[in-house]
Amino acid sequence: MHRIHVSRHIYALFLLFGAALFLRAYRITQVPDIVHIDEAGLGYNAWCLANFGIDRYFNEMPVYPENFGGGQSPLYTYLVVLLIKTVGKGSLSLFLLRLPGLIFSMLVVLFGTALISAVYESRKVTLTATLLLTFCPYFIMHGRYALDCNLMLGCSTVALWLLARYVKTGRLSHLIAYSVSFGLVMYSYALSYIVVPIFLCLITLYMLWCRKITFRRALLSALCVCVTALPILLFVCIMLFELPSMSFLGFTVSPTAASRLADITLSNFRNNVIDIIKCTLTHDGRPLDAVSPFYTMYGISIPFILAGFAVSCRRWLADIRSRTYSHGFLFFSFYAAGLTAIGLSHGYLYRANYLFIAYLYFLVCGIVSVYRFVRAFRTYFIAGLGAAYVLCSVLFIRYYFTSYSPAETIPQFVPDCEAVIYARSLPGIDDIYLDYSGVSEFYTAFFPRSPYLIAETAHEDGFGNLHFAITAQTPINPENAYLVLKNNGAFLDALNGSGYSWEIAEYSAHYLYYSP
Repeated sequence: MHRIHVSRHIYALFLLFGAALFLRAYRITQVPDIVHIDEAGLGYNAWCLANFGIDRYFNEMPVYPENFGGGQSPLYTYLVVLLIKTVGKGSLSLFLLRLPGLIFSMLVVLFGTALISAVYESRKVTLTATLLLTFCPYFIMHGRYALDCNLMLGCSTVALWLLARYVKTGRLSHLIAYSVSFGLVMYSYALSYIVVPIFLCLITLYMLWCRKITFRRALLSALCVCVTALPILLFVCIMLFELPSMSFLGFTVSPTAASRLADITLSNFRNNVIDIIKCTLTHDGRPLDAVSPFYTMYGISIPFILAGFAVSCRRWLADIRSRTYSHGFLFFSFYAAGLTAIGLSHGYLYRANYLFIAYLYFLVCGIVSVYRFVRAFRTYFIAGLGAAYVLCSVLFIRYYFTSYSPAETIPQFVPDCEAVIYARSLPGIDDIYLDYSGVSEFYTAFFPRSPYLIAETAHEDGFGNLHFAITAQTPINPENAYLVLKNNGAFLDALNGSGYSWEIAEYSAHYLYYSP
């Protein structure tokens, strides 16, 4: 009978993992129906690095690639470089660009399940966590577009699981594994430079107090983290102390992203923390990570997250007196380190992606605590809560894959590649004006050209006969083609009132005007 229950548990997990993969991979190139500007920049950077060994700003194999004058975390960029060189055979597609996000989103599901299983050692609680990881909006949405910082959630989840495994076994190999993994986290996002040191200091002091680690092993752990993250540490030192660029293991370490740490300040710490708690529990108005009324983890989760946070804190405060290790502190300290990083910077939902593994634990803890408290009404509680989550999930999934359209609110992030291809094929066209807000990366990401060639042919608003902005000063000439956003009423009126005869082709976010 025990074997039957175990088999059912394994089958249920595999079924949920399959559902999770489907929800993350299905129509990944169409949903979301825009390309974030940072996606486009990352994609062109990766293509340049894969084919020429430089980013689009001519930095040779940078440890921290440059993007729009700032920086872009190296892990995502170099994963796309690897995909371009292998799967893409030198070419980039939107699928390859978004594939690392999908993979790391699945790592959150797999290792998040393993992490909760290690904490609770209960099949029912483990399945509850897997259900939440599979169907909660944020866990689905964050991995479906190529924002470099989003990989920190997957990296952190793996690292936390390895740390929990070390606490359980005490093996030296497990200590090295979790230490190296936290070093790798620092390649995923700039805020990890604050989160990882604070968290590791807190959890190591706690483990020392609870006799889960020796001082010598704590020093070894710190050494493993520093060695693994050495290129990043050198990069940070160069930025902080304004040192000259240097070469390291074939990569260039240079201050190409000085602006990444320029906004670190204590001046608005309290408001930043309050704002990020609000938007991570609800949404921040940006449609790529969460939408109203579904929020990040559904509104029904919020009271359980708050209850779980309170219960978790009470338990580890009680355990600390007896020097007994509590997994609650693992998540509390990681959450506190994450809030500190956001407080010192400024918060958008995507910048706080790593907090959601702590929210998962607090949510599970809250549900389990309420379940244990209600006793005589447990069956009704589980039935009602399950029905509520099923309803929310069905409504969200239906909305997300049928009605969800960020292009309706930010159409300037729609490249309309087919329209560009058609405009380039038209005979007798002198110049092509693309309503891309002056951002050439929307074109070069999907129609890449050598950065050296672009530099040779570039002028103020584009290169060659391509122009990436349409303004009131854009000349109207029947020998030109114009790809105009549908909401750019002023220029559309100017074209229609110009007295010229135009052919008009309609695309998802643009009209293409050209002379027959």
